[in-house]
This record gives sequence, structure tokens and C-alpha cells, in this order.
Amino acid sequence: MSTIYDWMKDGSTSIPNILFNRFGQLGLTSDEMVLVLYILSQMNQHKSVNNFQKISNQLGWSINKTMEMINQLIEKDFLSIELEKDENGKQSDHYTLRPFFTWLDEHFYQKNDAQKSQEPTPEELGANAGNLVTIFEREFGRVLTPLELQTISQWLNEDKYSSDLIQLALRQAMMHQALSMSYIDKILLNWQKQNIKTPYEAQRNIDEFNQRRDNKSASHQQTNDYDHLEIPLFEWND
Repeated sequence: MSTIYDWMKDGSTSIPNILFNRFGQLGLTSDEMVLVLYILSQMNQHKSVNNFQKISNQLGWSINKTMEMINQLIEKDFLSIELEKDENGKQSDHYTLRPFFTWLDEHFYQKNDAQKSQEPTPEELGANAGNLVTIFEREFGRVLTPLELQTISQWLNEDKYSSDLIQLALRQAMMHQALSMSYIDKILLNWQKQNIKTPYEAQRNIDEFNQRRDNKSASHQQTNDYDHLEIPLFEWND
């Protein structure tokens, strides 16, 4: 009788999350993905993948389907054949996913590293931006990420927002308990659409909005103040 202890002794397979997170970008069919995961499981158990019949039996596939899936992975340059030596020094062929992980590294990890290297440091942003970075890090309670530094640089150098206007947008985000770069960016974009360019114009816009909101709230409250009163009905025909 098998127990959980027996299953644990048989081991488990570690699957990199990138296979699922990037599945749609890998160009793999579901069957090809199953084969990739199977080969990974054999790697984790230090077993060679070189027997069509064994693969077919374990996956429940026909020999022809197994050969077709292997050939498709080879054509996509995700699978290759390598020679390896057994304990007796005898060489034999086995399938390897080395080209697959080389592809992942080139298309995702090295690309991300290259992007990060292009992102500015606080020193490269300049004195004006450096002051903003200090303020943002104080309010956020942490060091800004390279992407957040890039956003501040874009606000100043591309969107041409003034430092004071950005600080006002930051205060508005804090008041609404929505302390994020995307929320601050929406505030600045909304002001830009209204042709608001100075902190004075932005503050006047904020005050007018608050006044309209307060008036609407007061009007609603005044209407509700009479809800509890009973209005007498008169029968004029009597």
C-alpha cells in the first residue's frame, strides 16, 4: 500500500515560474509544453531522456506523436541532442533543453538587464529631479525603483511639468491614500488636459472641485433633514 511517505521518497519536480509567466510568448503548443515539463522532471531525477518507447508510455502518447513533438521542439531550437557518458564511460545520446534555457536567457533576462542599465540614477537626473526624488522617497518610505526614477525624469524633461506641480500632485495622492506613481501620473495628465500648468491654477481647480462637492453634499443633507416629518393630507372635498 502506497503512502505519502512513498510519494515523497519518489521526489518532486521543480518548474521555473517563467515557463508559466511567459507561456504565451514562447510559441509552444500544450503538447510541446507537456514534453518540456516531462524532460524537466527527468532532469530533476538525473535520468536521461533517450527512449521513445518510455516517453510514450509515461505520457500516454503513441510513438509517432512522441517523435512529432520532439521534432517540433528541435525545429524551434528548444531541444537538441547531446552525448553523455554513463558510469562505465560509455557515450550515448540524450535530449537536452539547454537551447531552450539559452533562448529564455537571451530574450528575457539579458534584455531586462540591458533595460535596467539604461535607466537613470538619482545623480544623473540632475539637482531639480534629485530634490524631487528625496521628497518622494520620504513620503513613500523607501528607495525609489529605477522605473520610478525614469518616471520622474519623464515628467520633468518630456512632459515639462514643474517640480512644484509634481509635488502638489504628490500631496493630492497622499490625501486620497493612493500613493503610487500611476495615480500621480493620472492627476498630472488630468491637469494637462485642462491646460493647467502652474501650482496656482491646479490649487484653484482643486478648491473649485471641493466646493462643488461640499455644496452637493450640503444640498443632499438639507433634503434629508425633512424626511422624518409627516406632511398632513387635507380632504378639500369634505
